[in-house]
Order: sequence, then C-alpha cells, then structure tokens
Amino acid sequence: MPDLRFNTNLKLNTHRLKVLGFAAVAYLALGGLGLFFAVAPSYASPIFPAAGFAVAFLLWAGQRAWPAIWVGSLLLNLVIGSMHGDLGWRSAVLAAGIACSATLQATVARWLLQRGGQDGWRALEDERNIFRTLLLAGPLACLVASSTVLPQLYWAQSGSDANYLLIWWNWWSGDVLGVLMLLPLTLAVLFRKEPVWTSRWMLLLLPMLLSLSVVGGVMLMFTKSDQAEDKLVVARHGEKLAEMLDKRVTAHVEAVSALRRLLEVTPDMHISQFEHFTRITLKDNNDIFALSINPYVQASRRQEFERAMAKRSAISGFEIKERDSLRGLVRATERSDYFPVGLIAPLEGNRAAIGFDVNSNSVRREAIERARRTMASALTGPVQLVQENQKRVGVLLLDPAFEPASSAAASPLLIGFAVGVIKVDEMVQIATRSVTTPGLEFRLDDMQAAPEQSLLYSSLADPRLPMSDTLWQHKLRVADRSWRLSVYPTSQFEQERSHWTAVLVGSAGMALTALLQMLLLVTTGKTAVVQRKVLEQTAALRDASEALQDQNAQLSALFRLSPDGFVVLAADARVKFINPAFQRMTGIDSQTILGMEAGVLDAELRKRSKLPESFVGIDAAFQGPETALKAQMLELSVPSPRMLKMVGMHNASTSVARILYIRDVTHESEVERMKSEFLSTATHELRTPMASIFGFAEMLLTQDGLSPDTKEMLGIIHRQSHRMGQIINELLDLARIEARHGKDFVFTALPLQAFVENVIAEFKLPDGRTAPTLIVRGAPLTVMADRNKLYQAVLNVLSNAYKFSPDGGDVQIELINSPQVEAAQGNRVAIRVSDHGIGLTPEQLARLFERFYRADPSGHIPGTGLGMSMVQEIVKLHGGTVEVSSQYGVGTTVTLWLIEQKSSAAPETPDPIGS
Repeated sequence: MPDLRFNTNLKLNTHRLKVLGFAAVAYLALGGLGLFFAVAPSYASPIFPAAGFAVAFLLWAGQRAWPAIWVGSLLLNLVIGSMHGDLGWRSAVLAAGIACSATLQATVARWLLQRGGQDGWRALEDERNIFRTLLLAGPLACLVASSTVLPQLYWAQSGSDANYLLIWWNWWSGDVLGVLMLLPLTLAVLFRKEPVWTSRWMLLLLPMLLSLSVVGGVMLMFTKSDQAEDKLVVARHGEKLAEMLDKRVTAHVEAVSALRRLLEVTPDMHISQFEHFTRITLKDNNDIFALSINPYVQASRRQEFERAMAKRSAISGFEIKERDSLRGLVRATERSDYFPVGLIAPLEGNRAAIGFDVNSNSVRREAIERARRTMASALTGPVQLVQENQKRVGVLLLDPAFEPASSAAASPLLIGFAVGVIKVDEMVQIATRSVTTPGLEFRLDDMQAAPEQSLLYSSLADPRLPMSDTLWQHKLRVADRSWRLSVYPTSQFEQERSHWTAVLVGSAGMALTALLQMLLLVTTGKTAVVQRKVLEQTAALRDASEALQDQNAQLSALFRLSPDGFVVLAADARVKFINPAFQRMTGIDSQTILGMEAGVLDAELRKRSKLPESFVGIDAAFQGPETALKAQMLELSVPSPRMLKMVGMHNASTSVARILYIRDVTHESEVERMKSEFLSTATHELRTPMASIFGFAEMLLTQDGLSPDTKEMLGIIHRQSHRMGQIINELLDLARIEARHGKDFVFTALPLQAFVENVIAEFKLPDGRTAPTLIVRGAPLTVMADRNKLYQAVLNVLSNAYKFSPDGGDVQIELINSPQVEAAQGNRVAIRVSDHGIGLTPEQLARLFERFYRADPSGHIPGTGLGMSMVQEIVKLHGGTVEVSSQYGVGTTVTLWLIEQKSSAAPETPDPIGS
C-alpha cells in the first residue's frame, strides 16, 4: 500500500494532517475545474470531478478521512459565495450544508462499493467489476447529494421560483460524470505502487488528460462563441438606444437654441409673447419640464430689474431669490451678478421658480461660467429640480444670448440665457420606448460628475444592483458634457437566450471521454491479466520446453527411421521436408525439391513413373474433404520397379499444411496381381465344367418318370450350378477388368440421358413393379465412357435398387450437373439411383464394396456379393467415384460421379446396349 495511506488505528499526527490538507486542496481545485466548465444561465457544469475524487480518497484513506472532503467542499462554496458578492450568514450555512451532503455522498459510495463490490474496485480489471463499481459509486450514490442539497437551496433562496428539477438534474448528472471520470483515475494514481496498477496508471492518465483538454477546449470555444453572440446582441441594442437618445437630445438643443435666438431679437418680450412662442415646443416635448429666460443682471441694476420684471411677468413683488437649506426660497444675498428666472413656461407648476437665481447653485454656476467662457451651450450636471417636490433628476441646458458688438474690436454683450429644464427620466423613456428589449437593462451617467452623483437614469428600479460583466458602453456628447450609456444583460436575458449547445457538447464530450476511460480500463485490465497469466505460464512452458524438445527429437528420429516416406508441404505448396525413406523409394535427392513448389515434385515423380501420362500429380491425393484420406497409386520404373501408395492428409498449421504419406506396396500389388491372375485362370477353367453340369442338370430335369426326390435334387443342382456360373462370370469379368486396368475399355462421347433411357428400356422389371422415374437436372450431359462397361455398372445399381426394395416403392434415377451439387468437385456429372427399400446400417454401409459381402445374409434376396465391387472398379477406371448414402429402413442412394465431356463435337448416336 502507498506510504501516505492511513487507517483508523493511526493517531492524529502531522503526517495525517498533511494528507487531509492535501485532499482538501485537491477537492477545492477539482471543484474549481468543474466550475470552469459551467455555462450560463444556470451555470450548470456538465462534470464535477471533485465528486469522483472524494469517493476514491475515502476508499484509499479510510472512513476517518471524511473531514478533508467536508473542508474542501466548504471552502469551495465559500469561494463561490464571495465571487457572487454574497458572504452573509445564510450563504455560510448553505456552504456548510452542501459540504455535509458531499461528504455523506462519498461515504455512502464507499459503503456501497465495499459491501456490494467487495474488492473489485481495487483492481478494475474486468468488465463486471468496472461496471459494478461505476454504477454503485456513480448513478446510485450520486442521488444523495443532489437530493439533500435541493431543500437547502430552496431555504437559502427563500422559496424562489427557480427550476429546481433542472437544478437537481444538473447536480446529479455533473456528479455522475465526475465519478465516472475521476474515480478510476484517482484510484490509479493513489494505488499506482500496487502491482495491478504499476503498468496501467500512466496508460490511463495521459489519454484522459488529453481527452479532457480537448473536450474543455471545444466547450470553451462554443462558450466563447455564445458569449460573443450575446455581446453582439447587447451592442446592437445599445447602438439603437444611443441613436434614439442622440436624436432626442439634439431636438432639445435645437429648441433651446431657437429660444436663445428669440431672446437676442426681443430681449424685453412680455410673458404672453413668451408663452405663445413656447406653447408648441412644450406640447410636443413632455420631457421638457420648463423653458425659461434668465436675464443677466448686475448688482447695480437689481432693483430696476425687479420692478421691470414685475410689470413684464405680471407677478407683483418679483424679486431675485435663492434656496436656503432651512428656509427654502429666500431673497438672494448680495453678489456681483445674477441670472434669475425671468420668464418661464409653462407657468403653472413653475411659479416657485420665478426669480430663482440659477447662479446661486454651484452646479448651475459652473455651467454658467463654461457657457460665458466658451460663448456656447452648456449643460449642468444632475440636479434636483426646484419645481419638484418628489426626488427627480434633471439637467439644465443653458444657451447664452448676446447683443451684437458695437464695433469689430468690442466683445459681444451677454444678455442672458435661454434655459431648458429637462426631465432626464422622461426624456430617456420617450426616446427608448420603441427599442426596449426584455432582459437588457441600461443606465445613463454624467462622466464629469462625481461618482456618487453621476447617475442620470437607470432602467432598473434599484440602480444599486450589480451589472453583468457582459457590458456595452457608449459616450454621448450633450452640449459641452459627456454622458455614458451602459447596456448590460440580466438573468432574464440569459435565461431567454439559454446557450445549451456548450452544455450538450460538454456533456457529450465528457460522456465519450468516460466511455474511452472504461475502454482503457477494460483493455489495460485484460492486458494486465494476460501479462499475469503469461508470467504464470512462462514457468510451465519453460518446464515443458525440455520435454517438447525431447519429443521433437523422438519424432524426428521416427521420421528418419520410418520405412515409409513422408513429404511435408507448406500452405504455399512448397516442399518443407522429406524423410530418408522417401528418398530411397523415389531416388529424389532432398536438395532437388526442398523449398520448391509441388509442381517440381510432380515433375520428378513423373520422370520416374512407368506410365507418366497416367500420373495426375500429388494434388489428387488431397482432393475431397480435408478429413478424408484419399489414396493414389504410382508405379515407378526408376530407380527400381516398385508400386507406391500415396495418401494425402491435411493439417491446420500453415507451415505444415499438408502431409503426403508414401508406402511401398510393391509386394502387396504383386500378390494382388497373382491373385487376380489365379482367379482369372481358375474361373476360366471352371466355366466349362460348370456349363456341363448346368446343361446335364437341365436335360435330366426334362426326363419323364423322375421321382419327386430325384427331381428336387436335380433342381437344386440346376439352380446352384446356375448361381455358380454367375459367380464365375462376374469373377472373370472383375479379374479381367483389374488385370487390364481398363485397357480394353473403348471410350466414346456418350449422351448420358439417351444412354440411361436405353438402360431403363432394356431393364427387365420384376413382376408388379413400375419403371424407374428419370429426372434430368441441368443442361444435357455428355460423358466419355465405355458404353458396355458403364451399362454393366448402371444396370447392377438399378438391379440392386429393385432387389433391396422387395416391398415396392418408387425407384428414381437423376442426372445431375456438378454446379448444382455442393459435394461435387470440378466438371463432373452424376447418375444417382435412389430407392425406398430396406436400407443399410452404418456397419453394412462400411463393408458395401467388399467382395462376396451381402447385406442380406439370409439368402432370400439373390446375388453374388460382387456387384458393387465391380461397379466401383468400372467407375474408378472411368476416372470417377461412387458415393453411397443409406438409412436403415428408409432407403439407399447410390451416386456414380463421372467426368463431363466438354468437346464441341457432335455426340455419338446411341446404339442399343451390348451391340
């Protein structure tokens, strides 16, 4: 076990505190990594890797290590609270509660794995343990935190209308993916010194880090793309707002400028004239609270001005006033000059402002000084309107009016100001009402004002609420001041523009990464198991190696000492090995054919063959099913006359694909030849005596006066001599065929269908039996055959079909073309005779071609037991084979395979058989 691991028996010491501290920091870091993948609006992370680390750490360190998980989770949630500007007691209690839920979840997962998974989680080598571990610690255990955190969130948010089902799903799925991802990785790192993980942990760690990096990069790319799109929407909305505000401000500047020009033309206008001029402007612009004329009054002309204004404004007792913080509006104190409100419209609601000296206020005075200095319009900072009892932000637009200069060198004389009192909130609302977008808020600030007094307007009811980081700003120029328009999205905007693409991409990527990890676990686990088994078996193989070498030496000695020959061919048909016996039999040196193709061996054997043209090559010994042993005879004249029997055997090995077994059967062949000659001579010598016996017995049976006993005995002699004659004839035919090896066969192109029809026509049917049915499958068939010998073979098979079906039943003859028959090889055709007779047992079928063997030993069915031997010999000399299938009590099928004639010459017209 790793040195850092501790159990419940260890006392609290420095070493344990370091381990706990490391685990808490690791949990905090992994939790922060999970938040890195979080996406607005719910800020749900598709993976929370700290959950997987917590389970693995408790499995490694023991249950008493839970404080590390609790502290790490507490710190993580406190950091999250501080990032959102919320570190109150409610947030702290929620952080502690979430930490308890995370710790409980890891504890439950550990208990489930140790109870249900036993120690399978420690190695994670096979699919069953991997699946069980991830299922118990992932989808099942992760229900704990997601379910216990939900009521805590409800309490902390005072029962807000948040989508708690979505929160539960995000919490559960994030923890599940975190467990699936980090549990195996953490176990691999923590148990890396154990043999089962020594060679696996790096193979698992590096691909997973790379996969997580790729998924994180792709998810970050989608997130940035979504954020850029949001910023673009905010910017477009802000540009529209700025455009509408600019138009509105420009209209007000032009209205005040027109009033200034009127003042310059008619400085002594009456109140009625003023109201008439401003009526339309005020009617069309509800956000202009008032328009006023503020004359320039020097201290020396104050009393004269007050008397004159009392007449012009129709207000008795007109006087220049200022605002006192305690007494309200009072008579203005003595100063060098004044800019009182002389005429104002509308008068209703603005009477209190008449006579108010705007120069008495620092904000207004600062704007007046700028306007006098620049001789251009000036705008005040945000002010509290004196006409309003409610708290309302307004600004004053002051446009100075001047008398024309008396000479080119003189400066224009200031007459006063045309003043527009603008209600900022109404102005902004009127300008932006047609372009508002739900979820996008904005505010207007005076850039020259002090920060605490800069706010002109906020679309939020509470302007103190924090603004989003996704902020768009624009500077508006209003007269001589700069306003800043700030546009930003709220949670409503983010909710309506939910960008789930990044979440889905991240979740899919994490799921694929988890699957990749499972695949790596299975692969490396199987590799580890295989390596362990290899190590275990290496010793056994080492022990068996010497025995195998001894066995190989023994086999080599057997091959070399064997009197029979062996030739080994590889899968590519090259000769790999020949033993000394083969070299002695054939006179072929090993250097001539080793490593050469089988064709070279065929050529060497053909040169030594007595009948080179009849040797078809060694491949013929391997034809047919791989399990069949097919013998081929080869008669050599060099280096000495001898007869060889070759048998081909297949092998599963590619280096030893085929083995050719050669046996010297010269002695057996000579004995067989002598036996055939003896039979031929004996049967030939026996034919004459048997013919005499048969003839005399037949003659005696025709005599009159024979006693019944005598007639019975003569009948027995007659029948038995006839049967003996048949046996002698068949033996003589068989001996003649074997002795001449088909040399007396006359091969001609024979139309098979016409030939079989002639056989059927000339066949003498037993009493009460129907003729066989002929079925032709495929195109018309032609074979190269000796008509009489083939007739003898087919007639024999057909006769057997009737004899061995004494109870009746159909007999069928089929002519078959080889492509329709799976068992056929090459360009072959077949005559197939089927009956529904007594059939053969497997033991009878195995002896069917033995001479004198009869399937009916009772003697009730006539026959000599030589028929099938003769059929086999005739078909064999035609280059064909005989196949027999039978089921006892059901029937027998005999198939004669022959070589098809492909010649384009016209086939021979069939003559009657035996002509």
